[in-house]
Amino acid sequence: MKSLFVAVLFCVPAEGGVVAVPGSVPLYSVPALVPSALPILPAALSPVIPAASLNLFWDGVPVPVSYVEPAAAVAAQPLAWLPDAPAQAERSAPWLALDDPKAAAALDRAVDLARTTRAGRKALDEAEKILAEQGRDLPVLVEALGRNFGEYDYVEKNMRLHKDLFKPGREADLAGTIVHELTHVVQHSQGIPSNSLEMEVEAHLQDLQMLEELGLEPPPHTFARQAYDALRESPKAFIALIQAAVPGTVFLGDQDFDDIEEQLEQDLEAQSRKKSRAARGLARAIEADMDLLRTPEGQASYKAFSKRVLALLKRRAAEAN
Repeated sequence: MKSLFVAVLFCVPAEGGVVAVPGSVPLYSVPALVPSALPILPAALSPVIPAASLNLFWDGVPVPVSYVEPAAAVAAQPLAWLPDAPAQAERSAPWLALDDPKAAAALDRAVDLARTTRAGRKALDEAEKILAEQGRDLPVLVEALGRNFGEYDYVEKNMRLHKDLFKPGREADLAGTIVHELTHVVQHSQGIPSNSLEMEVEAHLQDLQMLEELGLEPPPHTFARQAYDALRESPKAFIALIQAAVPGTVFLGDQDFDDIEEQLEQDLEAQSRKKSRAARGLARAIEADMDLLRTPEGQASYKAFSKRVLALLKRRAAEAN
């Protein structure tokens, strides 16, 4: 189910995009989004290696676009309007259960920044409500992810964030990554296929919306800029861009349920041939999706979700112009 390795910072405004160098196999991450008036550029391009397991939503999209030499990287600077956060007795979002206490202050600053936007508040509030109903916190692992900024693993039910996002000056990048991944957390509670293209469409739109509400603009040569430009062109162009980034995802917009079931059967067969723990977990998720979509309730739920997301896309495209 290669579609499960879905891009996010790619796609996400506050996240990095990905470009492919013509004639070569490796993909390279492009600097993350930054305020146009501030010299905040992440480190230079880093190799992107396809994930070995496919049970992730990842923040780096391998879209085949023209390679453009990146601007010279400069030291990150804190956002001018974001004051130093005082020591807090309580976390801003204690249900984000960090594995590294030293990262708590940076995470709180990003959460506070996200809450200054409507898109950020929506993602945080909805995810918090869903997790409370499920009786659990969301484990957050801070790691050197290499190829992306963040991942939501819906099989293991945790979120992983790149350790570089916790450096000063990366608050907007971290906030955008969190919002994107929490959008996936909410989506996975709504009774829809685990790898539907509509999930990425919605998450990317949330990223772009948050970026706009922060008064930031996607810099040139990033996937976020490509997504923004595609959105201004047309909903069809936006969908084509996301489809190129996450091939193999099911999409009710151009498939019927018979097509989707056939695709899921092929994905299940591929995972069943593997012996890893991740493959077994993913196979169970695919089987659950197939069972869901064989019911009238499951089909109705996916139809409603797809219709809502495509309506949102159409509205955002009109607003972008």
